[in-house]
Amino acid sequence: MSILQPGTPAPAFSLAAHSGDSFALSAFHGRKTVVCFLPFAFTGG
Repeated sequence: MSILQPGTPAPAFSLAAHSGDSFALSAFHGRKTVVCFLPFAFTGG
């Protein structure tokens, strides 16, 4: 997979949230959304 450029739609994905529930980007379809991934070391817990 190549690096996304600003403004490029993100590919479809799903992953587990801290609560154990599934999180899917498709749940935000049609809404402006910012996706940010932080290294575990910076999550504080």
